[in-house]
Amino acid sequence: MLVANAQKCDCNPNGFNPFVYSNGKAAQTVRDGHQFSIKCKQPFSFNGGYKCDYSIKVCDVKLVAVIKNSAGTVIKSFPNFTFPLEYEFETGGNYSIEITPICGGKKCPTIKFYFNVACDELAKCECNKAGWDNIYVSIDNVSKQIACGATIDLKVGMPFSFKGGYKCEGNCEAVLNAKLTNLSTGLVQNFPNFKMDGVNSPFPTAGKYKLAINPLCGNKKCQPCSFNIIVN
Repeated sequence: MLVANAQKCDCNPNGFNPFVYSNGKAAQTVRDGHQFSIKCKQPFSFNGGYKCDYSIKVCDVKLVAVIKNSAGTVIKSFPNFTFPLEYEFETGGNYSIEITPICGGKKCPTIKFYFNVACDELAKCECNKAGWDNIYVSIDNVSKQIACGATIDLKVGMPFSFKGGYKCEGNCEAVLNAKLTNLSTGLVQNFPNFKMDGVNSPFPTAGKYKLAINPLCGNKKCQPCSFNIIVN
């Protein structure tokens, strides 16, 4: 007896069309994780699309989006929108836009874009000449203060966390972007909008690594802070 293939309406790992971003200037093609620096009350738009993986005739995608501030609080929701997605920020600060497709009732992987928004009152946003605040690393619930350039010894699978950060000069928040390099293989992982107060994912394999954290004040790159991490 022949059994018909099950019909599907599912997520598509390559479902998103290229995104085109426009803010009144020349449009540009952008990818997941792109970071923008714009001014308050500057309208912008994203254009794109998503196609589900399907074998049935009717498999429409539903698109939902949220805008979050630097604390992770949702300040604007788009429960069911069609491209282009348009918005303008009224207040300066750091924000993210998260877009999630839904196929057949299934939530598919979310993509994110990051925004550093400057208003007139936030015009001054400079690197801090004093550098980084006090930095602490917590390993196995034991916290100690460390300096940039220090070596951190961990065991495979051991969770750890940082506390501290970087303060810009002016009424603005620093955006931290981190890069983790496996010194043995050369493999690089990038972490946009890195948080210093979160628990970091344990290392699954032994090796030597370098973690470089780069602060951004406005659109200015400031003094990075790096750590050598040895995992046994």
